[in-house]
Amino acid sequence: MPQHVKQKEVKYLNKDFNSFKAALIEHAKTYFPDSYNDFNESSPGMMFIEMASYVGDVLSYYIDNQFKESLLAYAEETKSVYQIAQAMGYKPRIVSSAVADVDVLHTVPAKGSGATNAPNLDYGVILQEGTELKSTSGISFYLTEDVNFQFSSSASPVDISVFESSAGNPTTYLLKKTVSAVSGQQSTERFSFSAGKRYDKIRLAQSQVTEIVSCTDSDGNSWYEVPFLAQDTVFIESNNTADLSPEDSQFSDKAPYLLKLKKTSRRFTTYITADGRTELRFGAGISDNPDEEIIPNPDNVGSSLPHGVSQIDRAFDPSNFLNTRAYGLAPANTTLTIVYRYGGGLNHNVSSNTINKITNPVFGPAKDGLSQPLIQASRDSVAVTNPKGAVGGKGGENVIEVKNNALAYFQAQGRTITKEDYMMRAMTMPARFGSIAKVYIVQDEQIQAGKDLDPNTAGNA
Repeated sequence: MPQHVKQKEVKYLNKDFNSFKAALIEHAKTYFPDSYNDFNESSPGMMFIEMASYVGDVLSYYIDNQFKESLLAYAEETKSVYQIAQAMGYKPRIVSSAVADVDVLHTVPAKGSGATNAPNLDYGVILQEGTELKSTSGISFYLTEDVNFQFSSSASPVDISVFESSAGNPTTYLLKKTVSAVSGQQSTERFSFSAGKRYDKIRLAQSQVTEIVSCTDSDGNSWYEVPFLAQDTVFIESNNTADLSPEDSQFSDKAPYLLKLKKTSRRFTTYITADGRTELRFGAGISDNPDEEIIPNPDNVGSSLPHGVSQIDRAFDPSNFLNTRAYGLAPANTTLTIVYRYGGGLNHNVSSNTINKITNPVFGPAKDGLSQPLIQASRDSVAVTNPKGAVGGKGGENVIEVKNNALAYFQAQGRTITKEDYMMRAMTMPARFGSIAKVYIVQDEQIQAGKDLDPNTAGNA
């Protein structure tokens, strides 16, 4: 810098119009005393000073506002709160569906005579998950699980009573089972994809979506919703039959369904926008080969293991040679058919004994060798009612509720820590996967403080 040029001091603490204006006047008086000295409010020079102060004030406001909107505790705009909450793993509830306990009843013929007289449960119907029920006010409810009258457990019992008798012998029995149903409307949309696009996304037409029921492509493949794209495994349920599970089918009377863990590359996440719409977001993979068919490369095993003292706290996955960087496949050259439910609110909390109509019942397959007229008679006798009113229907969360729930969700992170946490997690398993009557947890006595674990006895408990 030349010696005759004086370095000017610039102040960076100005935040509002008046402080900017005062600083600019002081700057002009200090560094341009001979060039300009008319600081009257009506002078042209003051016009430019005030315009510069105005621009500085506006820019300062937007900078402060953008920083505030990046902090969950101070954010006020719905868009900002939704973005931060979902980045923390919490999905805002834009509406809540009502839930009702519904009694499903139907009749079956008797078998045997005298002391051996009993209901013939082979004619028990299987009313499938997703069957639509209607209330007298026109609110739709959908079964959240299959109603299987061919098995009974302590968690999902079948209530049996005599319906008709002849000469003192029951000829028809009435079966009753209680299941949950959730309110809402169901819609189906189809989206066509041409060439694969990394991290593609689609937006559903209806707002206030509460659940993605199914997502299948034109080849019949199922796509699964995951909380984040890096999760490549999902839980699926299947019928406990000899064809699907030869070893476990002998226990089908106690556990008619099996829960399995499946590794899949066809997956997506859902994202809630500020206007209450739902987006489906897919991964970056555009290969025709799913992750399961990629040949593992033994050279990559342990490639993430730490090498050196500075890397000893680094996390690694023992199966990292099976992973890909695609975060799931992006749909390409296919059409996705998406079935979803939407809607809810306070008016869905219908009164007791008002859910009494079955709309297009969907039955599971009947057993072989049974009388078709008796099968049809059992299906025609199916009826429903709700002894208690539906509960849980409410409007969406406001901004404050989303902020508080997101903070609570992030702190908890769905972890099981205490003994009670593990007991509750075990008891939440649906009854159709087996009967858990009691749960008790004790401390593992193999590992004690101050003692080493004997490798020769490990695993014998």
